[in-house]
Amino acid sequence: MADMPKRLIAAEEGFALPEIQAATRTWLQQHPGEEPGLLALMQGFGPEQSRRWFAELVDFAGARESAMNMAGITTQVLLHGSPGVQIFDADEGSRLAALANDRMAEVARRDPRRYAPLTTIAPQAPEKAARELERGMRRLGLHGGLINSHTKGEYLDEPKFWPILEAAEALGAPLYLHPREPAPAMVRPFVDHSLVGPIWGFAADTGLHALRLIMAGVFDRFPKLQIVLGHLGEGLPFFIDRIDIRYRVDGSPGRVKLKRWPSDYLKTNFHLTTSGMNWAPAVEQSIAVMGADRILFAADWPFEDATDAAQRFRALPLGPEQRDLIAYRNAERLFHIAPL
Repeated sequence: MADMPKRLIAAEEGFALPEIQAATRTWLQQHPGEEPGLLALMQGFGPEQSRRWFAELVDFAGARESAMNMAGITTQVLLHGSPGVQIFDADEGSRLAALANDRMAEVARRDPRRYAPLTTIAPQAPEKAARELERGMRRLGLHGGLINSHTKGEYLDEPKFWPILEAAEALGAPLYLHPREPAPAMVRPFVDHSLVGPIWGFAADTGLHALRLIMAGVFDRFPKLQIVLGHLGEGLPFFIDRIDIRYRVDGSPGRVKLKRWPSDYLKTNFHLTTSGMNWAPAVEQSIAVMGADRILFAADWPFEDATDAAQRFRALPLGPEQRDLIAYRNAERLFHIAPL
């Protein structure tokens, strides 16, 4: 078993604000029919499991530090778990996003080598979200932006969200497209048999979101925009050859004519993390498609076992250069994390 590199950055690790968690519970009570997927997801977790996860998500001392130390993780890239602020109205979502960013900037200032938070934004207020992303990057020292997939059933390829994409490109801020359950218009079949969450629904919705960005021509308009996908790209590296082939023969009248093949955008505008997917066959295939300079290690704590993730990563048949890239060098470059 190979030795670990000098640094291990875990690039999709969760946190939560108690205020956002409380507001989410209140909102669901007041709007019981608007987020059926989220309700089904929450009902699928037992109360004991939910209590443990919540305690770990808000913790920046005991359980989190212990998990990092046991796994040999030196730095966590932090993002607020889904749905974050994206279920609220525009003003409330923007207020809670700013609160989360102020709070996480304080955490990072206390231990900048340990924590690298992303900027929480509320896409339902696109202009405010763009300004908050700029504040997070330039004033608070945060490390990119977070989008918890769809916002009230809408996706970032829609032009009303483009101020966010324009700001991200101008700031050099990667946007982490983090999963959530499928949008209300498509969620019903996923609720059956508990498919709404990590088993399948997360990948189905987030992979769809990423593919919408590609097929809508977003990266022709914003060629320097960088998107991060967890779970080794939510299946896209395994489908991209078929997507190219079918794009080539698709004659749909409403289709956007792209400047390049869909696979080209995947390889130049996306980065993948190994969150929940530190499985050798999947990692090897993703490296073959994307190259090692587009893959980042992640554990997805507290929803996955960080020690198991690190052990699986350590056991991967990688050369020293590939291992260093995936362990920390790619994350340092992409998320503007200072070297040790």
